[in-house]
Amino acid sequence: MWSQAALSKMMQNRDMTSKTTRIAAASLLALTLPLVQGTAAHAEVRPATIVPVRSQTEVVTRDITLAAVVSLSLPATVRVQVDSAIMSAQAATSAAQSAITAVDTADAFSLWTAQASLQDARTALDAASAELRHVTSTVAGVDPDVSAALGALQTDIDVLRGVRSGDAVASAV
Repeated sequence: MWSQAALSKMMQNRDMTSKTTRIAAASLLALTLPLVQGTAAHAEVRPATIVPVRSQTEVVTRDITLAAVVSLSLPATVRVQVDSAIMSAQAATSAAQSAITAVDTADAFSLWTAQASLQDARTALDAASAELRHVTSTVAGVDPDVSAALGALQTDIDVLRGVRSGDAVASAV
């Protein structure tokens, strides 16, 4: 890849008289500038945003383990729904962890793909949150321990999604 200084020098070179050559050089410069600026900006933002999100995924993982353990006492008919919601939360959290790792290790050329992975993880977290909300309302009168564990999981997934639980309930209605 050509550096910005080299391209500028080429643009100033008197031997470059061809209009096509000048357009090609200007196009390369136009492509290079956002990559250089994007990499610097990305490097500054990365630690400030990734560390809290990574620790939140660890909290959600602990909540998933707790919910899975306390749900063992549920009747089989309700437990299938709870297990499905817990597995959805686990899959979404795993997708978020993978996306965070991809963003953390991305260079300027793979950042776009890493950001797409983040969007996919966000969609999975939104779906898991909706399923958890539904299952939590189903279990509400059956077992208070499971309801509390699912409520904690719901709250922490909403934090991971960047939404407070009260906002999520209001937007779901």
